[in-house]
Amino acid sequence: MSRAFGPLISPAQLAEHLDDPNLVVLEVNERPLVYNQGHIRGAHNVDWHVDLQDPVLRDVPGAAALRALWSRVGITRASDVVLYGDQHNWYAAYGYWLFRMFGLKRLAILDGGRQAWLQADLPKDRDIPAAVSSTPPNPKLDPSLRASARDVVALVRAGGNLVDVRSAAEYRGDIIAEPGYLQEGAQRAGHIPGATHFPWELAIADDGRFQGPDRLRELLRGRGLDEGAPAISYCRIGERSAHTWFVLSELLGMRDVRNYDGSWSEWGSMVGLPVVKGPEAGALPGSVPSLEAA
Repeated sequence: MSRAFGPLISPAQLAEHLDDPNLVVLEVNERPLVYNQGHIRGAHNVDWHVDLQDPVLRDVPGAAALRALWSRVGITRASDVVLYGDQHNWYAAYGYWLFRMFGLKRLAILDGGRQAWLQADLPKDRDIPAAVSSTPPNPKLDPSLRASARDVVALVRAGGNLVDVRSAAEYRGDIIAEPGYLQEGAQRAGHIPGATHFPWELAIADDGRFQGPDRLRELLRGRGLDEGAPAISYCRIGERSAHTWFVLSELLGMRDVRNYDGSWSEWGSMVGLPVVKGPEAGALPGSVPSLEAA
């Protein structure tokens, strides 16, 4: 791979480099069993619910757990890591964000994800690669890529971009979660005061790949978002917002972009946090005591 590796790689480019010794390919699906139906040769199956979350806390995994994962899939300091999956790369983007937050630099998303590979009629493999036990770098958390509820309040007060990437029905508060995701709900419906609605799928072209930079900037301006201002994205549990974080931070190069992975499942259930229903962004109250207390 060239030094210009990432943040996107096409199916054709990836197919040309499958034998590169430093390449590590990871499939991260919403439905991990899809991997068993056939995957890119050499790709390791990463279970989002098991490998990319703490097993007890509602949190990202700790450094030791992440290092064990990197070792198991063969990541070293020299690795070029490609992530892809179903659902337009929702969970692959979450893995990218998580790995970047813990210090990996040479990362890429397969443009179009699993579906693009299949549509290109590239070969599938059913062989499961063995665990590798490599010597990975030590994960070091960079908190600047992650937002808390307090960070959200501070950003809104400062006039930054708070980006709600959920469906229109979720944003308006018609539903708490889309059908099929009721286990990921919250106590209340609506959106965070001051949030601009920018559905994640706006970034996806008709062929399932990411829109080009010019089109993405046009879409941002059309929603009233300021490319020069700090931004925080959120959704329901943090995977769709990681997808939009990838668009804003990695594809457009915006500075100071964070993913609020607590997202609506946290905000919509916390005592004392305000919500807005309807299509308007609304305004944050003058004080939010539950977050501003010492």
